[in-house]
Amino acid sequence: MERRHKKNFFFACLTAIVFFFIFESIGWFNISESFIRKTATAPLEKSSYNLGGAFFSFLNYRKISEENSNLKDSLAKLSVDYVKLNGLIAENDYLKKELSFLQEKRYDYVMADVIGKQPLNDQILILNKGANDGLAIGQPVTMGQGIIVGKIINTEKDRSWLELLTSPDGQLAVSLPQINGTSGLLTGQIGNNLLMEQIPQDREVKEKDLIITSGLEEQIPRGLVVGYVNQIENLAGQIFKQARILTAINYQNLQILTVIKGF
Repeated sequence: MERRHKKNFFFACLTAIVFFFIFESIGWFNISESFIRKTATAPLEKSSYNLGGAFFSFLNYRKISEENSNLKDSLAKLSVDYVKLNGLIAENDYLKKELSFLQEKRYDYVMADVIGKQPLNDQILILNKGANDGLAIGQPVTMGQGIIVGKIINTEKDRSWLELLTSPDGQLAVSLPQINGTSGLLTGQIGNNLLMEQIPQDREVKEKDLIITSGLEEQIPRGLVVGYVNQIENLAGQIFKQARILTAINYQNLQILTVIKGF
């Protein structure tokens, strides 16, 4: 019985060896290995590859996002610096022209900055110069080489109050350049308009005529620019006519002004 079992075992081993060589010769083991790789290991390898790619993509995204944020910050800073530089250049150019004009006219003057407005009245501005700098009530305030914007109406030691020409409470004696003396009285109107009143009917005034200060007010020299005639209004049966005046500048963003103290 034992010899029979040994014989069967030997026969089984021999059969296994024969089948091994047969399968090896036909590439069965390669096929099986490929099948196992495709069905078992390939998905795992693909998942690992995709996971690694996603991780590195996330790192690259964070890096690019940080670089993009830094570039935006740098660009914003450069834009601010550029605006500041342009502002300084424009201010420097303005001051040079203003000083040249004032020296040519030989005016006694002081430059002042607008530091605020009177509450509830945007027609009155507050300046950072006052009585200690020689400012006094009635002095003209100008900009842009002789364009008058208003008069000083109150002062303290280190600040003063400027009433714009567009204030309904303000008045200014004005004229045409070719006429000596006063041609009319300028008053402010609601809506930042100017009205030239008390113009004699026989006085020729045309649209686009230049209007200047008359020089009859003690502290205001003749020839400061007020604006231009925009419209003539004849009043029937009246000895005077009036004209709408267009201001020479925009009064809304005044910053650096010149106060003429003497002439």
